[in-house]
Amino acid sequence: MKNFDLIADVHGRDDKLVALLKEMGYHHDGIGYIPPAGHQAVFLGDLIDTKPGHERLGGVRATLEMVRTMVDRGHALVVMGNHEFNAICYHSRGPDGEWLRIRGSGNRKQHAGTLADFPDWEDPASEWQTVWLPWMKRMPFWLDLGGLRVIHACWHEDHQAVVAGRSLEDDSFLIACASKATPEGRAIETLLKGVEVPLPDPHTFKDHTGAVRKDFRARWWERPDDGVACRNLVFPENTQIVCEPVDPAHHDLFRPYPEEDVPIFFGHYFKPADHALGPERHNVACLDHSAATGGPLVAYRWKGERSLQPNHYVAAP
Repeated sequence: MKNFDLIADVHGRDDKLVALLKEMGYHHDGIGYIPPAGHQAVFLGDLIDTKPGHERLGGVRATLEMVRTMVDRGHALVVMGNHEFNAICYHSRGPDGEWLRIRGSGNRKQHAGTLADFPDWEDPASEWQTVWLPWMKRMPFWLDLGGLRVIHACWHEDHQAVVAGRSLEDDSFLIACASKATPEGRAIETLLKGVEVPLPDPHTFKDHTGAVRKDFRARWWERPDDGVACRNLVFPENTQIVCEPVDPAHHDLFRPYPEEDVPIFFGHYFKPADHALGPERHNVACLDHSAATGGPLVAYRWKGERSLQPNHYVAAP
């Protein structure tokens, strides 16, 4: 049986990735990193886009090169994150000639750390356009590896059925995915960004970027009871979220993950840097501990267990 080392949300911090791989016994053979015998790395998306204030020039390029080398040599697997999807849309036009992702100041700022590493990114013959965008388009949206499952944000079988077997290399599929008005777009929104539940009016909160939000990211794997408070279902914990009940009409947004199913691993949610290393439930684990903004880059070393073990976590500060 193969052991999997699961790593989420590198966001161009190649320095932390190198430290984490070395901590787990990976060695560099002059071409790329080689895992210990019987191990394979699995990257859970969001390889790109450094965070403002935490830029690392060259880190996105180095991260992409490191991960792709491992994937090409059979030493790693990778799934798509919302940052890869956003980048693909940022650089792709729809049938009307407009960009699939608006190039406003907010989206440009989010993508700036990647663009800085590829200064000729607008050139159709550039490395960015000819190598990395095509590679990202080929990334799967999730992996079911038998004894475990991995996805960037949310395991949702109804939405997975909509996009199963499809690839963003298909321009018509990419265009459909870029619109929240289509089944494909709604599927990608949930799989790569998670379940967002409306707060009762008129409540709002500010996210980690300072943006005012009316919807909160939810613990999608749980089954909410009538009367359960929004604050008890937000993920990660957030005291800004009101203690008023979730509208029962929104309970169908949740996708309870069966307690008897194999472990599911994901990233995306920006858990606080000081959050204790451990699963959300015996078979549910988020591995994003905010490595992009000063937190540790975290891995879980899965060795076949159905009940996740805190001592299988490894972190690089």
